[in-house]
Amino acid sequence: MRNSLAMLGNYFTTGVRAVLRHKTHLVLNLLGLTTGLASALLILLYASYELGFDKMHPNAANTYRLEQFFNPVNQRFPISSPAMKDLLHNYDNRIRVTRINTGAPALRLAGSSQQLTLEWPQAVDTNITDFFQIETLSGDLAATLAQPNQIALSEQEAKRLFGNTNVTGQQLQLGEQRFTVSAVYRIPEQSHFQAGSLRRISDEVAAGRLAINNVYSYISLPADLDQAAMLQQLTTQLNQQAYDGRQIAELQLRALSDIHLHSSLAYEFKVNGSASTVNICLLLSALLLMIAAINFINMSTARAAMRAKEVGVRKALGASRGQLFVQFMLESLLIAACAGLLAAVLVELVLPQFNLLVNRPLQLHYFGNFGLILLGSVFSVGILAGVYPAVFISAFDAKKVLSGDFQRGNTALLLRKGLLVLQGAITIGLLVSSAVLQQQLHLLQNQPTGYQRDARLMVSGIENEQIFWAGNQNLLQSLRQIEGVTAASIMDMQLTGTVSQAMNIQLPGQTQDNALPPISQIAAGFDIVKTTGFILLAGRDFSETYQSDWYQTHGDHATAAVIITESLARKAGYSQLQDAIGQQWLLPGDNPVLQMKVVGVVADIQIGSALKQQEPLILICGRSPMTYGNILLNLQPEHAVSARTKVQQLLTDRLQRQDLQLSWLSDDYNAMYQNQQRQGKVIAIFAALAIALTCVGLFGLAAFSAEQRSREVAMRKVLGAGRFNLVNLLASEYIRLMAISAVLAIPATFWALDSWLAEFSVRISQNPLWYLLAAAATFAICWCTVATLAWQVAGRKPAMVLRQQ
Repeated sequence: MRNSLAMLGNYFTTGVRAVLRHKTHLVLNLLGLTTGLASALLILLYASYELGFDKMHPNAANTYRLEQFFNPVNQRFPISSPAMKDLLHNYDNRIRVTRINTGAPALRLAGSSQQLTLEWPQAVDTNITDFFQIETLSGDLAATLAQPNQIALSEQEAKRLFGNTNVTGQQLQLGEQRFTVSAVYRIPEQSHFQAGSLRRISDEVAAGRLAINNVYSYISLPADLDQAAMLQQLTTQLNQQAYDGRQIAELQLRALSDIHLHSSLAYEFKVNGSASTVNICLLLSALLLMIAAINFINMSTARAAMRAKEVGVRKALGASRGQLFVQFMLESLLIAACAGLLAAVLVELVLPQFNLLVNRPLQLHYFGNFGLILLGSVFSVGILAGVYPAVFISAFDAKKVLSGDFQRGNTALLLRKGLLVLQGAITIGLLVSSAVLQQQLHLLQNQPTGYQRDARLMVSGIENEQIFWAGNQNLLQSLRQIEGVTAASIMDMQLTGTVSQAMNIQLPGQTQDNALPPISQIAAGFDIVKTTGFILLAGRDFSETYQSDWYQTHGDHATAAVIITESLARKAGYSQLQDAIGQQWLLPGDNPVLQMKVVGVVADIQIGSALKQQEPLILICGRSPMTYGNILLNLQPEHAVSARTKVQQLLTDRLQRQDLQLSWLSDDYNAMYQNQQRQGKVIAIFAALAIALTCVGLFGLAAFSAEQRSREVAMRKVLGAGRFNLVNLLASEYIRLMAISAVLAIPATFWALDSWLAEFSVRISQNPLWYLLAAAATFAICWCTVATLAWQVAGRKPAMVLRQQ
């Protein structure tokens, strides 16, 4: 045991001396490994955080969210009917279900006449804590959820409403009911579930009909349950009992731990993450570590001849190949450990900026997740980077080395060239990927959407009765009188949201054979075209001049004006858009039956992001079945900021609301693409780092190569070769390797990017010029790096070089 420790100590001492003996080599290795490790640590820290969502909840592995795919609107939604609980229990009484209903009446605090809105208020079943980890900070959460007129507040909501968390016993007025705050809680940050307050679900909501979809249902399934058979049977029951046998909905399941990364549906609790972003980040971390390891391998094998005599002497003195292998691996791990320490310092410095980039509260826990990632990364890089040089160097033949008959083989040379080709291919791929992603994002953010985004102000989450009732038009009239407001209208959804309503329309002369599929619908107010900037192709806007435009009931039927999109007019059979104006359409499924008069045709509208296809759309004047609506205002750009302040003040006074949600439509639009924006920034940053690491590796190899060929350069110079010719001679070998890199990288990158672009309904075409520019940039970087050193070598006096040889 004592001899083994002494031997390890000797290995360590020898390794330290060997590492410090070649300081340039050490600095280049540390620079490359530190940069690669720090980048990989940041990426792995982010990926670990994203992959850890919802893993802390009780029985998370067997918990699912019940979702529905609605065929009429061709979309999937995370909501279901509260009555599904009984169907699930009847199917298998081992299934456990909890339900969440979002929303709450307007809130008033004691002594205030102003209304507030609770942020993410949730009415839940009493067994919610069986499905989600909820930490009770004060009070009794279980007792709160078991009683009516009791409410629990989250830590953040308590501070927002009262300024502190000592709020148990406080009174809240929600609508007509008074609630007592009886608990304060905290939900983990890594949970997709978000709740500003919790209260017991009302009996009215819990007893809702099967056709009403207003709850999030989470179910815990037995491990032996056949999920496919269950979904098929319950889907059949749902369509028979709720939709008269029509195939309206299809039940689906989403694993709890998959929601954050794999679900990006309307009505999510939070803006979810992106599995593709995480996968890209993991790929980038692997590439950066690979490039750093390649640099280490290349420089170690390139300088192997300098260690040959050392190996020969140690073998002659009795050292075995295994002992030498251990020594060189310890040297590799020693350098990796030093790089790991420097990388940890670098991560500490840049973490705040990285958190802003990825919009996550990442933290470093050296005795937790980060510590494991750090140790694993350092050990992996040390082994990966050191194993081949250790095998290669320890295999030297002592007799040949000491007799001067040592010849360097071609294996290490071919390996260095192959690894350098791989580095170049990675660099070219990242450069092209960054350019393509930026171009695609620019297309998404600037594509024609059918509406204008500049200087449009959206006021969200207003109760429908305050804006869609015919008697409340004076509110909009007051808004239009504010200086800087050129138009104002209302909608029951947001242009950057998701259409959640569809209806079957009956056209004149329509038969069962030529009936249109269900059409998405949006409720709107007067001047909707003027306010949104829709492109009017035929007819007119909804107008107060025509009061009959507004939805009105007349006993057994109702009337309203509608505006349709161009694609809907074409589907209805109108080759000339003007022919659709004045047509009378029916909505037979409504009660009372709605008679709709087409008054306008607009260009197709992109609702939501370009990840979704544009669909035919109908806008109905004044008719909305939704609970909440939105006010949209068109402002003069030069008065937009001042007008916003006046709009907020007017609405606060008229609606008695203190927490109105105002946002610029352009900001809402850009927010839809935040995952793509994040991908673009991450790829651009780490593409630059990959290029930097490649330059470090090229610099090290070029320095060694130039030194090895200095005698050749001197002789050529004596024979009349020019300095520039000598530089090209030394750089040409690396340029040829980069050309091979381009040949390998271009088809692989094209295929990968084409697969990624296929996810978008609107996409760019890949331009061959980008690939040529990326290859040219790589060649230029390579030539400049090598030429810098070659120029110095070519500038030496031949006599001095030949004398030294």
